[in-house]
Parts: sequence; C-alpha cells; structure tokens
Amino acid sequence: MQKPTIHFAPEKNWMNDPNGTVYADGIYHLFYQYNPDGVEWGNIQWAYATSRDLVGWKREGLRLTPDRGAGEKYCFSGCAVRTEEGFKIFYTSIGEEPDAVQHHARQLICDADERFCGIRRNGAAIEAGIHGFPVSEWRDPFVFRFRGDAYMTLAGISDVGHIFLYRAKDASLNGWEYLGILFTPEETDDLPECPNVAVFGDRIALFYSLAKRNLVRYVVGTFDGRSLSVEGVGIVDRGTNCFYATNLATGAAGETVLFGWQRESLIGASSPDGTYSGCLALPRTVRLNGNRLEFSFTDGLKKLYRRALDCTQEAGKTVCRASVERVRIAFRAAGRAKAFVQKNKKERVTLDFDGDRLRIGRESLTENADERVLELPLRGDGAHDVELIFDGTIAEAIVDGEAVSFRFYRRGRAEIVFEQVGGAVSDVCATELNAADVR
Repeated sequence: MQKPTIHFAPEKNWMNDPNGTVYADGIYHLFYQYNPDGVEWGNIQWAYATSRDLVGWKREGLRLTPDRGAGEKYCFSGCAVRTEEGFKIFYTSIGEEPDAVQHHARQLICDADERFCGIRRNGAAIEAGIHGFPVSEWRDPFVFRFRGDAYMTLAGISDVGHIFLYRAKDASLNGWEYLGILFTPEETDDLPECPNVAVFGDRIALFYSLAKRNLVRYVVGTFDGRSLSVEGVGIVDRGTNCFYATNLATGAAGETVLFGWQRESLIGASSPDGTYSGCLALPRTVRLNGNRLEFSFTDGLKKLYRRALDCTQEAGKTVCRASVERVRIAFRAAGRAKAFVQKNKKERVTLDFDGDRLRIGRESLTENADERVLELPLRGDGAHDVELIFDGTIAEAIVDGEAVSFRFYRRGRAEIVFEQVGGAVSDVCATELNAADVR
C-alpha cells in the first residue's frame, strides 16, 4: 500500500482538519490539525504549508501551539482572514479541564504577519457568555464577508445542534456580537462541526460536518445579513468515513476553493503502516448551479499528467492494462454500465451504474479495510461524465459534478487500470500521474 503522493500530507504522524485556508499574493496558505507526537489523535496543534498551484506544497512546520502557561491543551480548528494590517487567525481554544471540549471552549483571536512567521494571541476572545444561554461543543470559527461586513459562523449545541451567526463590531475583528441561529441541521441527534460559508452574490452556501455520521452536508439559500432562506440542500461528498471537516478559500481567479480532510478508513486502526494517518483532499473548485453545488478538481492537477495509457478493445469492450499507483481515469457511462478499476487477480474496485445510482464496491486483501458499498445518486437518464483519481490508498471521483471519496487498501499491484464489464462506456482516457512536489 503506497502512501498518497499527490494528496498533501505531513511527512509523518496524524493530521486532520484543514484550517486557515487563504490565498494572498500568489500563495495558498494552509494550516491543519496535527499531532507531532504520533499517528493517533492527540496533542492537537496547527502545522503550516504553502503552495502556488494547489498541487505542490512546502511544509513549513508548526505555527500555532498550545499556550501551556495559560492552561491551554489543544488548538482546535478555525480560520485565517486577511486584513489591512496583515492577517487574523481565529481558533477554538481548549483548556485542561476534564470536560473542556464539551463545556469550556473559547474562541481566541490572533494577529499574524503576511507570511505567518509570527502569530500572536492579542488578548481578544469570544466567550460563550455572548449568547446569554448555555452552549456546549462550541467550536470551529469561520469568518466570511458579505456586503462589506464581516460575519462568523460557529457550531455548537444548546437544545440541539445549531450553526450560530455573529457579526464583527468594527474593522479590527476583535469584537463580535451574536445575531442568532443561522441554521439548524435536521439531524438533531448529531454534532455539527466545521461550518463554512461561500458567498455567491446575495446567496450563500453553508457547509457543515456531522460528527456521528462522518458526513459533510451543505445548504444553499438567500442571505440578508441575519437569516438564511434555504432553497437547496445536498451532500458535499458521498464517501463513507473518508471526506470530512471542510474549509474554504477564494482562489487566484476569484473562484471558491474547497478543502477537506481525507481520513483513513480502517477498522480498529488509525494508520496503514504506523507512520502516518490522514491526508488533505484534492482541492476542488465549487460552482453554484441553481440550488445545487457542483464540484471539479482544480486545473493545477493537469501539471501532474505524465503519459497517456493505452486503451484497447478486447471482445468489444474497453480495457487498459497497466500497473500504476497514480492515475486519472475519465470516461462516459450510459445505461447499466459496469467497470472494474485498479484491478489485480484478487482485488478491485467495481463501478456499477445501476439505473438512478452509481454503486462503488471494493474488494481487497487488507483485513481491516472498510469495504462498505458506496452509493452516488445519478442525475438524468443520459450519459454520465466520470473523472477518477487514484493515488495510493485514496481515490476521489466526480460524476456529473457530484463527488465521492473512498479508501482502497490494495495489497498487490494493479494489473488492469480499467476494464469495461458491460453496458455503454465511451471516451475512456487513462493518464498516469507524477507524484506532486511536496517537501
């Protein structure tokens, strides 16, 4: 099982949520939750990396560590915002109390320079008392701008889980007022986390992660500065126990760029080999089409194209025989199409276009691999455009603008990249990919 080499990851140890994703002066800045001590969750801090194209990354080390002298134990998730003086960083501070995560979180505010070489807690904080009622599991600040004002979302539980809304009192972004509940997920038995907002004119898309379901959902609607009128709902990624904890940035051309964490999907284990756990999802461009979001891989991925792989016809069906760890597979599927991808004699991924949905099956020799069948609803009765990226143990697919991620812990090398089994398949293109420059 090869560690992913296109997806960003630390050199070793545990990573989870992307934090503080922001683009400025030709550079994408990425922070992420990191445990410098091992491959399990714990000792959570912010590590830092930079990129010019969302493909190659430079690891820059730790940037935000717990203030032990002030009784801080963890630096949980948050965001970065550019201001006239530099940057602000907002994060959830967790103390040493036994129930600190549940009941004693604070939202701390930091000042930072243009390259995040110095991040300084400036003494400003948002305390839970801002609401006037108890809130637990309160976390993950995200700041967005709308019609000239700065707003913040935070997730938490009062009676049930909510996404709460706040507004900055002035341009310093050090003082905030509570406006009310922006949105309440229908899954009232779950814990919402990591709310993010993308602005499209007078409409917004609100992303939120559900902890128990391991799922990221979104709602789209009209926003007036205080309330959200929901006009559309959807799921960001149909993977099970894989894609989670999003963050957003505005890209070089003004596009919305979505980041996410790709967790390992092993039963009873955090790491495939004991040296690392987790990676960053491939950044995706987000487009609003009516009341639904559509996703695509960023153009920078094309820089990794190495060579086209031969696709031939065997008994009237398309086959691509090759053994590669990193590959892009694109094709069109219609009707009840079926194909195997990254296949050897005993392991494979099955793509089964069964009427109104795509079913993804996984068969591997890794005993503790999560191999639940994944399902992706299909839109319309025509042909479906499929783009798949395989990178070691991680796979991401976009079908007609919908996304699904999954882990495939294959023991042996693939012998067949793509094999049509039945149905109508056309325009098959398989491209071997180079490893990304991550250092």
